[in-house]
Amino acid sequence: MLKKILLTLFKPNHQPEMNLSNSSADNPFAKQTGEALAIDLINKFWVKNKAANNNHAKAMIKSVAEKMMGDCRKIFSSPDPVSVNRKLLAGSVLSCAKLQVLVISPPPEHDASGLRGHLGITGELKSRILDIIKIDQEFDNFPKELNFEKALNQIQFAYRRAWAYMNLFERIRHEYDDIHSEQSDDWFRPFFASQCAYSENKYRAELGMKNMLDRVNSEGTSVGMLYGNYKDIVLKGEKFPDLTWEAKYPNIENPKSIWKD
Repeated sequence: MLKKILLTLFKPNHQPEMNLSNSSADNPFAKQTGEALAIDLINKFWVKNKAANNNHAKAMIKSVAEKMMGDCRKIFSSPDPVSVNRKLLAGSVLSCAKLQVLVISPPPEHDASGLRGHLGITGELKSRILDIIKIDQEFDNFPKELNFEKALNQIQFAYRRAWAYMNLFERIRHEYDDIHSEQSDDWFRPFFASQCAYSENKYRAELGMKNMLDRVNSEGTSVGMLYGNYKDIVLKGEKFPDLTWEAKYPNIENPKSIWKD
């Protein structure tokens, strides 16, 4: 039987709240290895997490959990587990970011993520979800006829599942010391924020909405694409992707600025 562990705190409306306060906080699983670790983390972020799985059918919850365990086994059995985990983390971060910018509400509603108002992230995309699910192939599996409320419910569930995947791989990287030694300077939060910026910018361009970022930098490159490049740096295996990204692009808004006093 899976070990029972504490759930993460969530908003009252049961939408998972992004835990961006300090991604490198003390890890309660640091002494565990292999499948025992995977079971606890999958329990924490998915199976036992009613806010994330939203009490969906047991068969569906089990299917997702089995997929998560399969991915964990790929990591733990690999001769290069850091690279495998980074690949899974990077993919899950982008998947979650694309959904994150769709569930953020515009002012005056509260934004639990803290991202709104930074890096061109506005909360304006939420009202355009019916248009977005028609142009993004990732939503091809959605029912064809959806009103706004049903479409939002579908997106929120996809977001919860993506959130669970992302947090699973984020925690596993702690096992391999794939973090900053200074907890406050870890690269996960700015990586996630950069992918949210990239995703919102891309959606806005596809919808013909106002560009909230400078269209190009001094070299003539789209600023939205520069935020997207953060993912490439993570995948290349740079020990500190944030420092590499900051050195390459010193003249655009640093995702870390979101958490500066």
